[in-house]
Amino acid sequence: MQRLFVLLVLLHMQVCLLLKDCEWKVVLNDFDNLGGDQAVFFRQHPVTSVASVFQNLTDSAIDLNDKNSHYLGFPYYLKISLTCITQDAGKVIRNAHLTGLRPIVTVTFEAPVNTERQKPEELQIEMKGAPYRLQGPCASEEVCRMCWYTPMPMTKRSVVTEVVVKSNGLGLEVDNKRFVMNINGYMKETETGLQSSLGEKVTSLGEMISLDSRSRPIWFTVNQAPVLILGGFQGYKIILVSDSEFADFTAVEVGIDSCWIGSVNCPLDSFSSSIFDAIATESVLLLRQNQLVYYFTGNYSVLSLPVPGSSLWTRVLNNICVSRLNPVPFPHNGSEFVIALGGGVQEGEFFLGTIRDGAVRFPESHAKGRKTVCEHLKISCAILWAVYVTEEEVIVLLVEGKKKSSKSDYYIMAYDQADGDFWMLYSIPRFIPKDTEKGFVMLLGLEEYTDYLLIPRGLSYNPFSTIFYIWGNVILQSYDLLNYIQLSDFPQRSPISYFILSYVGEFVCVTVSEEIWFSVEGSSVVVRLYPSEPWDTYFSLQLMRGSKDFSFNETFVSLFFNKEGLQQLVYIPDGRGEGQLIKRNFPLHYILSYRHLIIHRYHWLYLQDSQYIRFFHPCSFSVMRFKDLPAPQRFTRMEHYCTEPPDVMDRTGFHNNVSLAVYQGLIFQLLWLHADYSRPYADPVHDPTWRWWKNRKQYAEYFFYVASNGNSSGGVYVNMEGYTKTYDLQPNNQLPSKIYLDKNNVYSFSVFLSIRSKAQNMGEMLEENSLDFVWLTIVLAHPKFVVSDLHRHYLRGRGSVLYSVTISDTGEYPQQELSGMNLLKSSMALKVINSATNCYHYTVSGPKLQGYAMVPIFIGCPPGKRLAFDITRTLKYTTKQNKHYFDCIHKNPELPCFFFNDVFYPFFLIQDMVTGDSGPFMGSYTLRIIGGGPYSESRIRFYSPSEILNYNTANGSTPLSLIWMRANRTKPALTDPEGFNVFSGTDCGIKWVCEQNSPCYDVVPVDLTAPDYFFLVEVSNRAVDKSTYCDYDLEFVIHIHGLRLSPSRAIAFMKISMAVLTGIVFLYVLQQVLGPVIGAGFTRLIQRFEESLAVRTESTITFSGSSSIQSQGSSHHTSAL
Repeated sequence: MQRLFVLLVLLHMQVCLLLKDCEWKVVLNDFDNLGGDQAVFFRQHPVTSVASVFQNLTDSAIDLNDKNSHYLGFPYYLKISLTCITQDAGKVIRNAHLTGLRPIVTVTFEAPVNTERQKPEELQIEMKGAPYRLQGPCASEEVCRMCWYTPMPMTKRSVVTEVVVKSNGLGLEVDNKRFVMNINGYMKETETGLQSSLGEKVTSLGEMISLDSRSRPIWFTVNQAPVLILGGFQGYKIILVSDSEFADFTAVEVGIDSCWIGSVNCPLDSFSSSIFDAIATESVLLLRQNQLVYYFTGNYSVLSLPVPGSSLWTRVLNNICVSRLNPVPFPHNGSEFVIALGGGVQEGEFFLGTIRDGAVRFPESHAKGRKTVCEHLKISCAILWAVYVTEEEVIVLLVEGKKKSSKSDYYIMAYDQADGDFWMLYSIPRFIPKDTEKGFVMLLGLEEYTDYLLIPRGLSYNPFSTIFYIWGNVILQSYDLLNYIQLSDFPQRSPISYFILSYVGEFVCVTVSEEIWFSVEGSSVVVRLYPSEPWDTYFSLQLMRGSKDFSFNETFVSLFFNKEGLQQLVYIPDGRGEGQLIKRNFPLHYILSYRHLIIHRYHWLYLQDSQYIRFFHPCSFSVMRFKDLPAPQRFTRMEHYCTEPPDVMDRTGFHNNVSLAVYQGLIFQLLWLHADYSRPYADPVHDPTWRWWKNRKQYAEYFFYVASNGNSSGGVYVNMEGYTKTYDLQPNNQLPSKIYLDKNNVYSFSVFLSIRSKAQNMGEMLEENSLDFVWLTIVLAHPKFVVSDLHRHYLRGRGSVLYSVTISDTGEYPQQELSGMNLLKSSMALKVINSATNCYHYTVSGPKLQGYAMVPIFIGCPPGKRLAFDITRTLKYTTKQNKHYFDCIHKNPELPCFFFNDVFYPFFLIQDMVTGDSGPFMGSYTLRIIGGGPYSESRIRFYSPSEILNYNTANGSTPLSLIWMRANRTKPALTDPEGFNVFSGTDCGIKWVCEQNSPCYDVVPVDLTAPDYFFLVEVSNRAVDKSTYCDYDLEFVIHIHGLRLSPSRAIAFMKISMAVLTGIVFLYVLQQVLGPVIGAGFTRLIQRFEESLAVRTESTITFSGSSSIQSQGSSHHTSAL
């Protein structure tokens, strides 16, 4: 045993030597507090002050006059640094920076639950860190403290964000590290600072957690809940709240009234302040205390919730005695769910709560006006657990049938949500079957049983693998809810307390005695991880290493799975009545690899006069590699953007607040362009960034020349090539985390398996090292919709086999949905025979299991596909066919005009937002006018269903009401059952007619030009196109000018025009005939008037002269006197 321990120490030292001394550290900083304390991610509104910074970038690639520009900022930055175990982190960061290290941050956004306002998408953005010099005293060196910064981007309606930091490959080697940066909508700003909205903060955990405290599960909507909560602290109404998957947390005493409402209708054994069931969803937290259920809606403005955030906990199911809350781990149709089980007089009833857009609704009992499950079974019973199978809208119940004796019978019942019917799926055996020494027992009714009672306690269901579990003091497993096997390696001595699924092929269960058991789905092997000898060995090695994450006095708090694997929460006291809650990666792979070395004892082997230690190899192969993998983005549907910070003119290369604000604005603009790219008219270039730089691209060399001389305006240089969308990510010889399959899609790859070479062979037995024992299998969850092909190729010269694997969609899935909506969850499990928990290999981060991989498959219309109106091709083809093109007088490049008398040939594109592919849509589709209005877009109104039928088909109730008809009338028209015309990519011409009872008939002109009309057009391939699972639904506006006048109005206009014209001609003739006479008479009249005016003027002058002489004579006569 001592030799074995020494060997394990050597193996562990080998791994420790591979581990790096330093790792990445990422925290949030407020926009206006760079270098400050860690911030909480709760602000959700953009920073508008960034726009003023861009006003100084006059001579740069930034076009400030572009109407598509939105240079705002995000409320937070990501501060990236290093933390080291043995070295000074400050010095390490400086040395790393000087040797070329730069962090590359990849932020991945999770799509929201409700995608009505925004199509679901898989989106990530990659940003390079900008070096930043922190303020502070610095005695001798130019740089004392520094870090890197990137913006912390946000997208509309996404509250769950994953951040992965990796190295650029230069300087110090640092492993990739994952962080969770979720929005916390349960915080509020007060006069005294930031506080929790849920209740009062608790600073000490020492009194709540004791060494004998039991662990409890963490329940949440998988990959959708931004904030996780954990209750179960005996005697305290306290929950732990975390927005980082418990990398850090806050203890809160919830602000609810601890009521005691025990009664005859709702008997309670004892009162407790504890929070028993706590469930986190995307925007709501729910909990149960005694028989009372409360919820709290978060303040998530980014989700555009129709209800405001809560200020107090709200009680629901007021008149119901609730015995348990059961979570529903996955949303469906834009809603999340939770199941409340009744107790007391409501025993045997359940209540399915719906959470949608922050609103919680619990309908009345399903039993209102119908039978309960107990009445259906005609016995006294209680519901112990409930599971909601969302795809089939069926609730599966674990029912305990009570008898007068102490014994009980247990049933698996199903309830159909649509029909309201119950039916029995399975009657659970009363006793535990006898073990067959095979690891499993098939329950066919012919097996032998022990005298131990089989007591189930709960249910679990994996929608990806369609495996259903009944757990208690046994584990029963089924693929169809009807036929079961018992995993007999699990002992009945300690019943299961809670059951955890990873949903990628693994599950863990924790018993009431805090034992931890592990298994791989589809395998009969169940392994105890804790307590065990491998655990003790690993634990001792960690203490020898001096790890602060392990202690003799630690208390096991909880277990849960995240994207990094199995996580464990433990509380480690510090000996002073306090302690800390630590989240650590549970050493699953270490324990399983140590277990093989302990179980399969070694023996001495002599080869060529040398003595060796030889272990039995339970794994049939030594190397497993994946080859020929396709480019991942086509199947993972991940849209990927690459960005970099603007270059600064500072010779040191360090950024300042201004350049980082520019970085914020650039990232905001990029994500805004991404969101705005869903416009119905297709751009000439299929890329969201094309509109950004199209006006400045030609001046790129000039901007670079100015920057190379250090004269860029604003002190920064924006490289237009540094903000791109990537369409060609590489697979890196790893299976993707998930794949999407559209109709008849095929995913193919190869698996390379090798046995040990002769140099590695040390006298193994045949079954240990032979290709005849290396076999690969593929297990599909839905073989009706997905099939696989395996082709085995021997490479005997290399001691290997090569499997060619093809996963194909059969085209039988009956649904046709919008992009990314209501996808069928399925999976592909790839396993090498007998490899479950037996095969592993060593990596830089430690041992990893191999030989088994489960990949979730989503069947349906993948996200990231859209139908767009190909305006470029439509204009070219329409002009070519009609031999001319008449545009409007007032042209609008965003909305070109089409002439009423011309045949209109619309073309459409299928644009793949992920791969960048863009091609003509050749499938079938219907085209209908669903709205319209004259003169301007603002006057468009939506038509009613009856109007749509009248204006687009011949089946309407009103005759002569068509707006358009097919241009090609020589062959029979293809229509759908409602009568709407069905078009294709080769037959798409339509003719505008605007018949008498249509809305575009007889439009009155407002000026001297012909009237125009704006039509709202809907194009859909639903139910008429069998080439895809996608329901492409597109709405766009068409501007039609030159509409015809009605005959009566045209005649009236003609009469008025003729009258006016006749009047003009008559006046012209009259002017030509009588004009000279009238002119001569008018001339004579003027002459006479002038003559009379001259005579009158002369008379006036004569009279004035005589009067003057007389006045002078009078004056002389007076003076003489």
